[in-house]
Amino acid sequence: MSYEVSDFCLRLKAYAELLIRRGVNLQPGQTLILAAPAEAYAFTRIVAQAAWDAGARDVSIRWSDTPAGEQRLRHASKETLTSVPEWISKSYNDYADRDTVWLALACEYPPPAGMDTDKTSAARIASIKAIKPFFDARLNGTVRWNIASVATRPWAQLVFPDMEPDAALQRLWHDILLCARCLQGEPTAAAAVQAWDAHIARNNAYRDKLNAAGFTELRFISGIGTDLVLGLPAGYHFVATEETDPEGIRYIANIPSEEIFAGPDRLRVNGKVVASMPLFYNFALIYDLWFEFRDGRVVDFGCDTEEHREVVRQLLETDEGSRYLGEVALVPWGATVGATGHLYYTTLFDENAACHLALGESYPETIDGGVDMSDEQLLSAGMNKSLAHVDFMFGTADLEIVGVTADGAEIPVFSAGTWAC
Repeated sequence: MSYEVSDFCLRLKAYAELLIRRGVNLQPGQTLILAAPAEAYAFTRIVAQAAWDAGARDVSIRWSDTPAGEQRLRHASKETLTSVPEWISKSYNDYADRDTVWLALACEYPPPAGMDTDKTSAARIASIKAIKPFFDARLNGTVRWNIASVATRPWAQLVFPDMEPDAALQRLWHDILLCARCLQGEPTAAAAVQAWDAHIARNNAYRDKLNAAGFTELRFISGIGTDLVLGLPAGYHFVATEETDPEGIRYIANIPSEEIFAGPDRLRVNGKVVASMPLFYNFALIYDLWFEFRDGRVVDFGCDTEEHREVVRQLLETDEGSRYLGEVALVPWGATVGATGHLYYTTLFDENAACHLALGESYPETIDGGVDMSDEQLLSAGMNKSLAHVDFMFGTADLEIVGVTADGAEIPVFSAGTWAC
């Protein structure tokens, strides 16, 4: 079967324009901060041109080189890796105070062997702490943002190891454009935007049903061992594919995006959840992952190897909040990403293939008035605070979800892995 995309150059241009027009929704006079891997320079230039065409005041490209970054993580000392220079902090945190939008083009690489995960974990935490104002500005929508994918040869070979390199790259671009809804209709941005508008309308209808139901908790059961009760805080609301910044400007934080998500009550999660897909975290591909919760806190966990248990332990010890949940996301089994039948080794794609939970930070927008709350107020309202936000997938084809209302009524939400409401 051929996965050659007809009108490939036109559809690539349409994809770039989609990321600018509906992803970050760049307004005339704004600056685009464009984070991109060095090997994706060709597509990065297409995105930059789309931003200029949309009236950008400036386009600032932050190039990255993951293999070179891995070299630094191997050879630099822990002291060096955790000492983030002030100029790097300022270069990110300055974005939170200016009229900017942030677009990150993401790809993946085969997990390297022999990494010191204690050192890499410490480096990750130090980096997040150093740019916390920028991190918070993205969380509350002050800086509109989008993460999207770009195909590269190393990532293509990781996903499609049995294909020739050129064919694998072609297949990966096909799947990216398919899941970005850029293969529907004419090869134009207008057609892609129309497809996204229809998708958003469908998800908004489910979102509105969930919010109108007034659930106090959700119950999850699956054949692989998940049996979990998850409380929802007073004033919760589910958020669908499209989000809105404090100025009322709509944007799409992830492309692709199939999820409808909310923030759990961090102290009212009890039971066991079993991951249905491997977790790629901190240079490790972790299988057979499960967590046991009591009063919101992870009290036990397991996975495939002792080495990977150490990686998970480091995640849970990021800070106090990393042992609690910050997000529950509902994704029907077999939706656009899941229908491809492939593991993409990146959260951006894999979380949109199945229902998932996230350890760590909550999104303030998922509770009434959350964007204007202090950290202490968010905690009091049941939200979670953490430097971590790590998604893991637990959705299955047999997942059952029941919503429970304040008067004890039980309403089916998912049956056999998909919408029942």
